[in-house]
Amino acid sequence: MFRMMKAALVGAAAVSIAACGSTTFQSTWKAPDVTSLQIEEGTKMVAMVVSGNQAKRLGFESALVSELNEHGLDATAANSIVPADVAQDKDKVRPLIEKSGAAYALVIQVTGQSQQITGTPSMAGAGMWGAPGMWGPGRGGYGWGWGGGGTDIRTDTLVGVQTLLYDVKADKLVWAGQSETMNPSKAESFVRELVNAVGDELQKDGLVGPARR
Repeated sequence: MFRMMKAALVGAAAVSIAACGSTTFQSTWKAPDVTSLQIEEGTKMVAMVVSGNQAKRLGFESALVSELNEHGLDATAANSIVPADVAQDKDKVRPLIEKSGAAYALVIQVTGQSQQITGTPSMAGAGMWGAPGMWGPGRGGYGWGWGGGGTDIRTDTLVGVQTLLYDVKADKLVWAGQSETMNPSKAESFVRELVNAVGDELQKDGLVGPARR
């Protein structure tokens, strides 16, 4: 069931470089036999965050439980049934999840963090040899450029997250999504925005009902 949980949660608190964070889903996948709104209101679900950092795990799972409950589910944080000392061992996690009586398990893991650098010319230049090209005087020219101008440089921090939804009894992956958050400024806002996006995406794909918020 948890064979796909390979990465630990890393860097939930990303560096603030530009504006506030923005979470978008690049791709989602749904099992062909999953019907619209298959997960009925009140269904038991375990919310699990794969992390070696217990403090981050607790906060993340708490926020995820709140979001799932907003969509009418009966969600439980995995940390209440899976001790921290066995959370990274799938062979020990599996029986605990199954014993909980949950029909589904929603698993979130941060898959990586990267930086994206983009440059935009601050003005249109002339030919290579004529001002204000590479060697010409003035803004955009060789001398000005070496002073730090000519091109507007932007560095964005991108945090990738994988979200997996399992049918516990069938031991089957029923939904998966890959999202990306740009420039998360604080851990709390990153988590809040991410879990809201997860809930909205599950609703969009017809797995849960609308949020009550």
